[in-house]
Amino acid sequence: MPKISVLVPIFNVEKYLRECLDSVVNQTFRDLEIICLNDGSTDGSLKIIEEYARRDSRVVVIDKANSGYGDSMNQGLDRATGDFIAIIESDDRAELDMLEKLYEMAVANDVEVVKSEFFNYYTNPKKKGLNGLKSHLIRDDEAGRVIYPRNNVHIFFQQPSIWSALYRRDFLNSNDIRFLPTPGASYQDTAFTFKVWAAASRVFYTREAYLHYRRDSEGSSVNDPGKTFCVSEEYLEIERYLRERISEPTELLKLMRMCKWGGYDWNIERLNPTLAADFIRQASKEYRADYESGVFNFEYCDASRVREISELIHNPEMMIARKEASSRAKVSVIFPVYNVERFVRASLESILAQTLTEIEVIAIDDGSTDGSAAIVEEYAKTDPRIRFFTQENRGLSAARNVGIHRSQADYMAFLDSDDTFDPDAIERLYTAMTERDVELVVGSSRVEFEDGLRSAVEQIADEHYVRAKFNGDEKVTPELLRWVDVHVWNKLYDSAVVKDNNIWFPDGLKYEDAYFFNAYAWVISRSHFLDPNKPIHTYLRRHGAIMTGTFAGSNSAKDHIDIAFKLFEFLEQLDLGKKYGRYYLELLGRHIDLAMRFSKRSDHESIWRGLRLFLVKNQKELSRLDPRVYDDIARKVLPGYLYKLRKVPALQRIVLKLGMTVRAVMRRVTLRLSPTAQTQRGILARLDAITSNLQQGLGDQAMQLKELESQIEALSQESSSTRRKKD
Repeated sequence: MPKISVLVPIFNVEKYLRECLDSVVNQTFRDLEIICLNDGSTDGSLKIIEEYARRDSRVVVIDKANSGYGDSMNQGLDRATGDFIAIIESDDRAELDMLEKLYEMAVANDVEVVKSEFFNYYTNPKKKGLNGLKSHLIRDDEAGRVIYPRNNVHIFFQQPSIWSALYRRDFLNSNDIRFLPTPGASYQDTAFTFKVWAAASRVFYTREAYLHYRRDSEGSSVNDPGKTFCVSEEYLEIERYLRERISEPTELLKLMRMCKWGGYDWNIERLNPTLAADFIRQASKEYRADYESGVFNFEYCDASRVREISELIHNPEMMIARKEASSRAKVSVIFPVYNVERFVRASLESILAQTLTEIEVIAIDDGSTDGSAAIVEEYAKTDPRIRFFTQENRGLSAARNVGIHRSQADYMAFLDSDDTFDPDAIERLYTAMTERDVELVVGSSRVEFEDGLRSAVEQIADEHYVRAKFNGDEKVTPELLRWVDVHVWNKLYDSAVVKDNNIWFPDGLKYEDAYFFNAYAWVISRSHFLDPNKPIHTYLRRHGAIMTGTFAGSNSAKDHIDIAFKLFEFLEQLDLGKKYGRYYLELLGRHIDLAMRFSKRSDHESIWRGLRLFLVKNQKELSRLDPRVYDDIARKVLPGYLYKLRKVPALQRIVLKLGMTVRAVMRRVTLRLSPTAQTQRGILARLDAITSNLQQGLGDQAMQLKELESQIEALSQESSSTRRKKD
């Protein structure tokens, strides 16, 4: 008997089938039987698998009339003779060592299931930014060890992904785990996966990925009326299985009903409005019956699910209205909320009052501790254009990413919940986007300042920064981007560009706009700028603004560096260095300066170490972008003065202490130095020279700093003496 039986379900996939079968027959693990299950294909799929069967005796062909995915898989399970079962779908492909690695883990750990991550794969060239991205199903504390699924209930909520696993065949047979034989190929992995986790006691998880899962194959069932309720049948099958096969199934039944809402919510998102309305009404009846009978409670629900399921039970027509509003929306406005109860009404009302009414507002409360969430919920109860989600505090980036994921419209805009849009802002952005056939529209912002927040000079700089520098159509180039602010809230974006290129906000970091805007701008070519004299947006510059205060975790100026590192990854992944390489290096230099200028002194050494590691590790790629600019950065960073100072800690302490002393004295006496301004300028020039020299070595800077301290003290005394004489 073979060690592994590989099931390959096939239906009209001649376009991808050879790639799939080549990845199976060429596995480094040779002790296989490869069961090809042709489900009545009408293209050339059968001829292809018969060709492989003639060349390789391990290939078994089962040709049958079309009966659906579930029945095909069950026939394969009945035919299989291997110790383990692998499932590789015929439009996917496997790494050549996939089965060898999974088998070794299964045997070494004596488990019923081995579960791995997988790679996403897209055929559409516009989605190349998504290719090769690894799933994130498995938690770090679960990887590399045997777990019991019922003690890790989040596993039941994961994407099924039955094909990135290896199953012991006697485990499946002894627990009567089979697929629901419904017609077509819709949701049949749902019940199968839940049964596996419910019955398994030993599962090994690995963070490695071996299977490339094609996400954009043809044949979507989104708008097929015959498949609308297939997901409901899967959960009925799960309930039947739990009651018949599992002793004491009460907790698993509760868990199943919570998982069911995840499946139903996903189905509603995919269905067109007409089919979604029918499905919502049916789902409402199911949940209302379970709720009224007491078999369903909200035990496993977070705040978002409590809100959604409550609306499903008590007000399904509002849920239908939200689906219809979302399907009509021309623009999705992503609206993160965090402790802004003083401002959120005005901000939200500025969106709802837009002259372009075909919008959806995706509001995400990021764990507010004040009354912000209650205010948004109040509006959401009466306006179906609002879709409201809540999450534990994870920061502005994470909240915006939920909005991107949930957005349905062709275009997206962002508004922070302490800012406001002008009434025609979205209409002006949308009109320019569609009429000018561009991928980015940029408007201007006005700035309002809380009292005492910024100096007059800083206010002028802020206002200049968020004012558009162009008017009309512009080709997107590095030269253009040097003059455009990176804030996301005075712009309109193409949703397909964002999602196809996997552009998200970096979780847990400040200055996230710099990443999102640059990544987006690098993959487009056409933009339009609205009249700079007609702002579309008001930016409230205040203490504790949502841009800077949404994450309870401690962010710092070091995030400038992490943002630059992530942009380099994006640049490399999409092969954008030829056009934006020099621009990126200039940006890296600015981020280094910002990080060093605004970070704590105690963080400087770790910043320099991280920079040196980054420059050395990526020296070849970075220098290829622009050798001269790279060399300029490397000369400043690689021999960094902290690298030398750490070898002489005593001298380091002297230099740093004297430097702080000089600065402190300068602050005290600056206003008293007008009689000796020329001398002051000379001292400042010498300070600048010393700072510059510190990057090349220590030399005799300590002695010079002592001399400067003496000069400054003398100047202070001279100034005091002058004032006494005048008095």
